Amino acid sequence: MRLDVFRSSAAVLLITAFMAACAPQAPATPTVDVVGTVAAQLAAEMQTQTAGAVTPTPIPPTETPTLAVTDTPSAPTEKPEIKPPAVVVFTGCWTGPGESYTNISNIDPSIRKSGRQNVVILGTGTEPGWIIIRNPYFNNPCWVRVESMEIDPNMDLSGYPQMTPGP
Repeated sequence: MRLDVFRSSAAVLLITAFMAACAPQAPATPTVDVVGTVAAQLAAEMQTQTAGAVTPTPIPPTETPTLAVTDTPSAPTEKPEIKPPAVVVFTGCWTGPGESYTNISNIDPSIRKSGRQNVVILGTGTEPGWIIIRNPYFNNPCWVRVESMEIDPNMDLSGYPQMTPGP
């Protein structure tokens, strides 16, 4: 009889093991890819953001002076029309102040109906009595004597650069 009990116990165990093997298993817990998830979230966030407008730095307030009220209106001051500078007598146009420099050309205003050769002033010379102009024939700088020119008295020469002659 012992053999029958053993066989039936063995059969029960075998059937239980078989059923346990065929029974549905509990699902495995997936591992989370933390780095990949964070990277995907950041990429999605960056793709949906828009650039913000630049906010300018505010200019600090300044005090605006209040103008005093006057009884008589002042007339607008008009700047007088300034005549262009011109060479008015036959003169040399030099690479520096004087005959020790090369004469580039001569300017002869007498060939003009007006008797004037309008020129563009480029600067004043460090040597007194000389003006540097753009040569009207060759379009390069040259030095002429102030006494050979007519310069409007309203023309301010202080704004022009003071030039030194080359060697």
